[in-house]
Amino acid sequence: MSSTTDRRSVQRGQVLVLFVGGIVVILAIAALVFDVGQNLLDRRTEQNAADAAALAGAHYMTAPKPTYHGNCAATNSDAVAAACGVAGANGFTNGVNGKVVRVDLPPIAPSTFAGLTDHIQVTINSTRPSFFQGVLGVAIQRTGAMGVATNGSDIALPYSLLALDPTGCGTNKINGSAGTAVTTNGTVHIDSSCPSQALLLSGNGVLTAPECDVVGMIQTSGGAVNNCTSAPAGVLVSGDPLRNLAAPPKPGMPLAVQPLDGGPIPNGCPGGSAPATDAAPALCTFSKATMGGKSYRIFPGYYPGGIETTRANVYMDPGVYWIGGGGINVKSTGGDHGRLVSKAAGDNTGFVPSGGVLIYNSVDASACAAGRGGCYGPIHLNGGDGSLLALRPIQFGSYKNMVIFVDRSAATGSGDIDLNGDGSTLDVMGTIYAATGNVTLNGGASSAVSAQLICFNFQVNGSGAAFTISYDPGSLFHLRGSGLVE
Repeated sequence: MSSTTDRRSVQRGQVLVLFVGGIVVILAIAALVFDVGQNLLDRRTEQNAADAAALAGAHYMTAPKPTYHGNCAATNSDAVAAACGVAGANGFTNGVNGKVVRVDLPPIAPSTFAGLTDHIQVTINSTRPSFFQGVLGVAIQRTGAMGVATNGSDIALPYSLLALDPTGCGTNKINGSAGTAVTTNGTVHIDSSCPSQALLLSGNGVLTAPECDVVGMIQTSGGAVNNCTSAPAGVLVSGDPLRNLAAPPKPGMPLAVQPLDGGPIPNGCPGGSAPATDAAPALCTFSKATMGGKSYRIFPGYYPGGIETTRANVYMDPGVYWIGGGGINVKSTGGDHGRLVSKAAGDNTGFVPSGGVLIYNSVDASACAAGRGGCYGPIHLNGGDGSLLALRPIQFGSYKNMVIFVDRSAATGSGDIDLNGDGSTLDVMGTIYAATGNVTLNGGASSAVSAQLICFNFQVNGSGAAFTISYDPGSLFHLRGSGLVE
């Protein structure tokens, strides 16, 4: 009997433990059903209100473009007043019942349209007490949504130079002697928050621009000159405005190279005896002595292994040149001049660019991994008297007015576009987009004319190097959309 009594005594309280455990499980399920479900409903309501508010504000986005960054408050901006009024009519009044309504003109990161003056961004955030998650230690539920709208349909990015590195110190710099310079007639925007050298001007480097928007600080030393007409404080991060722009689809193989004056077709080029393929990437190179001074025409398509000219004049027919590793290399060798020039169909003379191309610089990933070639290479203009890279941007399709697009996942962040002067000439129009890549200009007497540069970081080094970026919205890549865009 005593043995039975002892067993019963040990077992007392087990039902209570099981009951408490069951209650915890039930509360967790309730938290999932009620709190998470309510959060999804709240966010949908907030999204609808933010979208409606942004659309309402967009109706008043007319010239002159208003600027505002803050929560809904008394303001003279019709766009802000309209947006806040619609948000309030939908149950979201700033400061009431845990609601926060913010309006940004122009939008700020993380919006894809950060910095664009034709856009309005409305952000709604809410808090409420938990239903059941409070028992689990989560007392407050937070939700939010963002809407962006525009009343424009064809919008150029407002920058001559946009550097996207959010934290780099001394990575965006102009350095050198004899007036090494960057000159723009459009805005220079540096996203880096570095407190000392977000933008470094040193060694007689010169920056001339109507406006320099730098999130961190500009450091000037060693005889450098900051000629920015305006350098406002409190600059906000732009972020990559083209981050949702898809890469161009890989095209088929190009037409055969066309010799214009009897030169031989290189083996690695289309039409040669051993043209490059996915299985066997090879550089299409115009580098043999027998090609010196000869002229060739190449055609758009897929180039697994890259393109190089060190002795010949190479004319590019209009279209997309998808580079699968190897990059683009232009230089002069042995007294011959490598020249790469975009040309309109049928234009086979001289070195003045015409027509329009898009160079997409990527990698043949599978071939590179297998050791067959096709690994990533930069776009490289090597110094040397007479070498020339002269391009006009593509004039049709989704990438109209973009001239260079560096694969975001392939870029190394070191010399992705590497332009060396000392007699070489760079003549490029359109938008150069290397969001995760670096652009470097070394040497002297090189220039980029009428181009827009969007990159991770940039450097200008050397003696008398000149990087001129003339802002012409009509010749640059445009964002396209109207009404609600995000």
